[in-house]
Amino acid sequence: MRTKCIALLSDFGTHEPFVATMKGILLSRAPALSIIDITHQIPPQDIKTAAFYLMAAMPYMPKSTLFLAAVDPMVGMGRGIVWARTENYQFISPDNGLISWVEQKEKIKEARFINNSSLFMDNISSTFHGRDIMAPVAAAIARGLPEKKIGPIFSGYRRFPFPLPVKAGNRVTGQVIAIDHFGNAITNIRRDYLSARSVFNIADRMLKGLKLTYASVPEGEAMALIGSFGFLEFSVRNGSFARAFEVKIGSPVEAIASLDA
Repeated sequence: MRTKCIALLSDFGTHEPFVATMKGILLSRAPALSIIDITHQIPPQDIKTAAFYLMAAMPYMPKSTLFLAAVDPMVGMGRGIVWARTENYQFISPDNGLISWVEQKEKIKEARFINNSSLFMDNISSTFHGRDIMAPVAAAIARGLPEKKIGPIFSGYRRFPFPLPVKAGNRVTGQVIAIDHFGNAITNIRRDYLSARSVFNIADRMLKGLKLTYASVPEGEAMALIGSFGFLEFSVRNGSFARAFEVKIGSPVEAIASLDA
């Protein structure tokens, strides 16, 4: 699947030249590429936050985009690198489960173990496979490399399940799965589990009803709303919900249809 667009996601930050050197490899080998930065502010080594943002951003990218996702706490320790494709997209990532949650949007149709060393940089750092392996392979795919030359079919790539909420009667139990730059606590509970009158329990605090916008309450007040990716989230207007209520990834959340139900 030839591509004209590479979408990058990493925990590299932007203070050092790591992202720039990957882009340099991509554009040196495939000058016609367009490159989109999804984010480089994933918390260091946080594979599950990376999996969430990859899943959330994927549907908004141009069809045939190749996602190069580099969050790799086991770099240099013998883990593999995997290429995979769905009906509309391609992915290159460490074999650490990072691509697991894209299947909430599109099923993975094929995966291959990347082992064609002729595509790699001549000198491979043991600490930067994003630059020395993943980027040059992505550039080769962009130029039309046949899939069979990436490496062998690989059905045993690592996966971890998406933490689906549990519904029992009029109650839904879920958890926080991401905390964004603003301190909003994003949960695994989708819009279709809830109503405008739902009541929420999180961090020993009860919140009533869904608000429409972040400005729907007075400054400093907490609220529940459906965020732009379609999941329930908790926010403080002009503040950080996560910091104010000491909420972390994995914190439990309960939603009740309404107190009157």
